[in-house]
Amino acid sequence: MSQQSESRTQRGVARFVTLRAIVLGACLLPPNAYWLTWNLWFQGHLSMSESLFKSAVFVLAVLVGLNALIRRYLRRPGLAPGELLVVYAMVTIGTTLCAGDFQWFTYLPTFLAYPYRFATPENHWAEKMLPFLPYWLYVTDETALEGFWAGRVSPYSLGILKAWWGPALWWTSFVTALTWVFLCVSSLMRKRWVEEEKMMFPVVVLPMAMVSRESQLWRRRTFQIGAGTAAAVTLLNFFASFVPALPGIPFSYDFGPHVANLRPWSGILVPSLSYEPFLVGLCFLIPLDLLFSLWVFMLLGKVQQVMMVQLGWETRGQDLVYFENQAFGALVALVLLAIWLDRGYLSALLRNALFRRGPLADEREALGHRVALVGLAAGTGYLWWFLRNMGMTVVSGTALLAIYLLISFTLTRFRAQLGPPYNEINFDGPRKLMRMLVGASNIDAGTEVAYTLMDPIDYNQCNSPSPLTIEALKMGERQQTLRGLAVALMLAAVVGSFSYFWATTQVVYPGGASIRGHMSPVLAGTWEHANLDVHLTESVKGGGNWLLMLPFAVGAVLCGVLMMLKLHFPAFPLHPVALPVASGWSTEAALAAVFIAWVIKAAALRWGGQGTYRLAHQIALGVLVGSAVTASILSILRQIPGIQELIVSGV
Repeated sequence: MSQQSESRTQRGVARFVTLRAIVLGACLLPPNAYWLTWNLWFQGHLSMSESLFKSAVFVLAVLVGLNALIRRYLRRPGLAPGELLVVYAMVTIGTTLCAGDFQWFTYLPTFLAYPYRFATPENHWAEKMLPFLPYWLYVTDETALEGFWAGRVSPYSLGILKAWWGPALWWTSFVTALTWVFLCVSSLMRKRWVEEEKMMFPVVVLPMAMVSRESQLWRRRTFQIGAGTAAAVTLLNFFASFVPALPGIPFSYDFGPHVANLRPWSGILVPSLSYEPFLVGLCFLIPLDLLFSLWVFMLLGKVQQVMMVQLGWETRGQDLVYFENQAFGALVALVLLAIWLDRGYLSALLRNALFRRGPLADEREALGHRVALVGLAAGTGYLWWFLRNMGMTVVSGTALLAIYLLISFTLTRFRAQLGPPYNEINFDGPRKLMRMLVGASNIDAGTEVAYTLMDPIDYNQCNSPSPLTIEALKMGERQQTLRGLAVALMLAAVVGSFSYFWATTQVVYPGGASIRGHMSPVLAGTWEHANLDVHLTESVKGGGNWLLMLPFAVGAVLCGVLMMLKLHFPAFPLHPVALPVASGWSTEAALAAVFIAWVIKAAALRWGGQGTYRLAHQIALGVLVGSAVTASILSILRQIPGIQELIVSGV
């Protein structure tokens, strides 16, 4: 390599966290928030549940394309690969706030505008609910509430801005503190997970390949075939949705109607199969042994659900609480085993942070070890103070925060190691656990209110920014220092949070939440506060049901046994990490996609060798890009009034 090209390569590596990258990332967050908020309210059909966000892949693809045009026609270097990854990391932080089944920040404004608007003499909310609500987190102004639900009001009027300013500021502070806590944990664990254990981080394989100039991904014929095929199929299904004569290609199968009244098969919690190309491509990135373990545990879970119905072990209807409790028990066992196995690293980390002694250097880290430890304590303290001021008791607030952080930390490790298609676990949050332990009648009203407000974020962990922080650090592993990355990620949390409040007012106030758009956010607010009403008026006495804790122990013991087998016999085919991940609602529906990806990957490695596997890998990356870009473009086109009316009239 010549000195000139070597110098250019070194400059490209050094250009990572720059001012222009941070400014560009921050400027993209408001339009990104508006796009995704509109997508939710008006059924833009852009799924946000997967671990790899389609919207973020689309933004990165557009930037890469513009970058290529700038280099070719303007003869300027454009953004370096590291700068593109910084922008991508900021967009993912902003996007995760509306990810998953409970799209937290796109639902949150409806939560905050619901109870004070719909309190009536008939439901007695003014006496039994409103006194316990933290008014500083809700919108209470009557004019602002009337405009939110009825519409025909400018969102920029002074009264509306004043009504939303307080809640927006407080919730932004909560998200910022949450992101800060996870960034501190990621800074402490980066060296262990990235450099020592060399975890795969499957979710960041695609963005790193998209910006890499060495891989020449965009010029690969196999990549182009995968992208073109996925785009063509997506377009075909789009046109078939409003042209009945045009046949589409179904990528899911709902067998629920066939088993709904057929015991014991009616016990299957998720009676559907999804094999969308994007999901298959995403699953292809998972390591082969973990991919095999994932579909095996998913299948065994469905067998267990059927057996419980056959034996008459249902607890209420289709709520087979045993399965999710086993998953949570396995998760707790895994995090305790991980801490035990990492005890040497954690001990050295503490020595280095407290006494500056030990082999661990922190010059490259986004945050120094001492700063990260102090920041972790300060951020956790603020979150605990926030929950206490919501109305939670000391014990309940501590338990909720501890359980949430424990699950987030463990799922972050799973995602770094396994890269599951969905970042979730089938666990109903701390509320269900506390009701099992102490009973419903022993939970006070303030704690019930706080549980309701926290439901969208702690329900299944889809909105957690934790895995995104460690993935951002992973994407910067080739850089000499990661120090500036903390500023970029924290700015993304602040700007992204405010952007969703702004976007919701822009989307809702012109037409009103009650009379236009998709009703899912409205129904979420209705359902949550109706549940809160029930919990506040429960008169059932007595303690918790400790028998329901038995599945926790079963899951923990099973996971511990699997871990010991894996440690002593590396060839053992079942990996314990896949056990709790396989219980997620969305993950269960992806059973077919996981199995198809395993078959293709295993066949390529066994009969085709490394050459065939590399070709299949490039096709998978092409499928991901083609599906994400095409779905994103169609989602944006749906916002154009003429196209929207055409689609609606054709359906």
